[in-house]
Amino acid sequence: MWQFHPFPRSVHLNGLYTAFEQQLEPDYVFRGETHDFYEVVLVTDGTLGVTAGAETFVLNAPAAILHPPMEFHSLRSEQGTSPHIIIFSFAADRFPIPQNRIFTLHEQSITRARHILRFLKDSTDAVAPHAGSPLIGKEQQAQCALLELEILLLTLIANTAAEPQKEVSAGGRHYRKALQIIEENLSQPLNTAELARLAHMSPSLLKKTFAKHAGVGVMEYFRTRKINAAIPMLREDLSVQEIATRLGFSNAGYFSTVFRRVTGHAPGYYRNH
Repeated sequence: MWQFHPFPRSVHLNGLYTAFEQQLEPDYVFRGETHDFYEVVLVTDGTLGVTAGAETFVLNAPAAILHPPMEFHSLRSEQGTSPHIIIFSFAADRFPIPQNRIFTLHEQSITRARHILRFLKDSTDAVAPHAGSPLIGKEQQAQCALLELEILLLTLIANTAAEPQKEVSAGGRHYRKALQIIEENLSQPLNTAELARLAHMSPSLLKKTFAKHAGVGVMEYFRTRKINAAIPMLREDLSVQEIATRLGFSNAGYFSTVFRRVTGHAPGYYRNH
């Protein structure tokens, strides 16, 4: 008698946002960002500095890192190299977040990643770095690209690096200390000088630290963290005025303006998302 054996899918992607390959200049620093979808960065050559939340890493090729939704992240060239990277950002119904998100990258995975990019180029109206919609008559090929990306991600998760390559420089320590101060003071209306004093740093050192590790100014990062903290409050149905007060904004109107600038949506959007 035949017996059915179900194989649950631990990974199920449902669409792409970006898909591209790029070689960076030796002095490249990417402006940090936060978004509500996943992103995987493959480093195929050179050395890449990566900021992921409160941590900073140095990835020596070949390696990869996964950013979950709403994690602030930035990247930069390191050690005078011109890193070669492949990036996919995607939405998923199901996706396991491994505790260690630094992956060993094998040649087979690099080949698969480039194969996915070719598939997307041939089957969608993509204009790099953005992924595109499937072309009429090429829907199956586009779906194959998404399935290939699922396989790539499963392979990466199975090859998690034994030890993350954390940055241990003085700059990395300064950055982590500054982030700690910011997280402890999200409810306060602090300026750069006040944040620097709390972090036992000069304002110029604080600005330099964020320029390198975040690619954005310290106050822009501070406001972005406040907005990220506001999202779960909106889902708890707190009023905009109450959230603005809790997060140290002068009034609800200014909070809403900053919220839209950071997320691209009005605060009400996140009450139902």
